[in-house]
Amino acid sequence: MQKFSKENLRIKTFKLALIRDTELLLGCKVDEWLEIAVRNQVAEIELQGPVNYKLPRFLFCAKSLTHLDCDNVEIPYYEALDLVSLESLVLRHNVVIEERMLFHIVSSCLNLKDLCISFCSGFKNLVIPRHSKLEYLYIEGDVPVDGGKVILETSSLATFDCNINGKNDPWPIISNRGLLRNLRHLFVTRLPITGEDLAKLVPELTSLEKLMFIGCDMLTSIQIPHPQLKQICFYECDNNLLNVVIDAPNLNKFKFRGKIRPPLSITIHSQASCTINIRTKARYLDTDGFFKLKKLLKGLNSCNVLKIFLSGRHNIKFDEKKSGNAELGPPCDIGELVLNMSRWKLSSSSLSAFLNGLFWTCHPPIISLRIYPYLYALIVEPLVNNLVEMVKCLEHPLKRIEVEETNNDSDFLHVQLRLCW
Repeated sequence: MQKFSKENLRIKTFKLALIRDTELLLGCKVDEWLEIAVRNQVAEIELQGPVNYKLPRFLFCAKSLTHLDCDNVEIPYYEALDLVSLESLVLRHNVVIEERMLFHIVSSCLNLKDLCISFCSGFKNLVIPRHSKLEYLYIEGDVPVDGGKVILETSSLATFDCNINGKNDPWPIISNRGLLRNLRHLFVTRLPITGEDLAKLVPELTSLEKLMFIGCDMLTSIQIPHPQLKQICFYECDNNLLNVVIDAPNLNKFKFRGKIRPPLSITIHSQASCTINIRTKARYLDTDGFFKLKKLLKGLNSCNVLKIFLSGRHNIKFDEKKSGNAELGPPCDIGELVLNMSRWKLSSSSLSAFLNGLFWTCHPPIISLRIYPYLYALIVEPLVNNLVEMVKCLEHPLKRIEVEETNNDSDFLHVQLRLCW
């Protein structure tokens, strides 16, 4: 640092992490180092500060600073603020910042594009003002607290990723009509959003392309009519989820991770070629589970890839008589079936039931597996043997299968089964 100071050398990036053993020894030097960095036109600062370290006043007049990433520091209020080049601000892990200072930064830094707040404290409300050019907002942790709100007044936001604790509070996001028209990606994690909240919100999101819900247990009945939506994900939202209807003509990817069980119903209408990703425990993919999967596939114009990830030690049971009365027509056409069964404890009867239910649902020309080599005898061989038996069985229109193996990946074996119907 003395060399940079004496020779007046430009500092592009300054990173400092003080662990507990060095905090007392080096904490007193942090101000000096930061001052040298600012004086030498630093562009990026990443600081994991000592406990209770307060960022100095001069840091907020660093005109060359474009990226500030802080961890475990305090940010008091400073009236003088001249971060004219700041584009990215990351506050995380025990950062304490006064609410008026947070608003001061967001409203004064006109080039700020990315704001990330993770497990911070010191403020109740987060307000993004109308004149802000913020494009990416990520907020995580126990904030806002005590009935605090995230108030979005800007129309520039393109991605909003919200992961706030506090399931029993009302929906904490406030935005005036039409201000979210440019939002393209919305990710909601563990927030108390209801179907009514979503119904009010979706019509405002005219540019929305990707929508993701994780652990949102207050979602029950959902209707999403959206012309621009291309991808939607539901992860572990199934405790109270009953009915999902998605009418999105351009939808090309749907992901579901959770329990496919009664009385859950998922209906998708899309004119695009769609990829379906289902991750569930084996016990939920029974006759009723296959019925829901087939109904889902029937609503699509075409399905280019169906991915199924199975886990658990439970057997699959498929009732062919019950499926015969389902009145959903012949099996659906899909381009490729991708299976991940490495976390499912296979049994011969369970595998047969799985294939019977699967081929009642769809007729894939290709089945792909990516497995560890030591699982070949446990997964691939029983699967191929069952398929060979189905070729001999008159109940299935399967004519023949071809097995192709590649080992380009040093850790995994790629197996592709070509099925002729």
